[in-house]
Amino acid sequence: MKHGVPQGGILSPTLFSIFMNDCQTILPKGVYGAIYADDMAIWTTEEYIGTAQARLQLALEALRMWTEKWLMKINPEKTTYTTFTLSTKSQTVHLKIGEHQLREEPSPTYLGVTFDKRLTRKAQTDKCQEWGILRT
Repeated sequence: MKHGVPQGGILSPTLFSIFMNDCQTILPKGVYGAIYADDMAIWTTEEYIGTAQARLQLALEALRMWTEKWLMKINPEKTTYTTFTLSTKSQTVHLKIGEHQLREEPSPTYLGVTFDKRLTRKAQTDKCQEWGILRT
């Protein structure tokens, strides 16, 4: 093993969490992050979509450089973005990791919770009804 933590080791999850916590310190001002195991979500709240896009692009570049420094890889195929807004007009965002254009995910799921673009909880409620967890 050249780097990383042993899979299945008793201390591995703790050591990996300590290691990953460091990457939140490199996020630019106004960009926040949440990490659970190897899943990370970053976000910003802005009045203007262009400002949000610029901040997130800076954060993605900082994360890309951090992962290269520490010999880790971001899977660009699994990396998506969602624009949460109450606006009814179309919002165009272009975010990249390196040269890879990220795809938009209208209903992302993070830690088992499904979100929708207007944060109405409809997607999560529909999923719970489908599973028989919630009855109307």
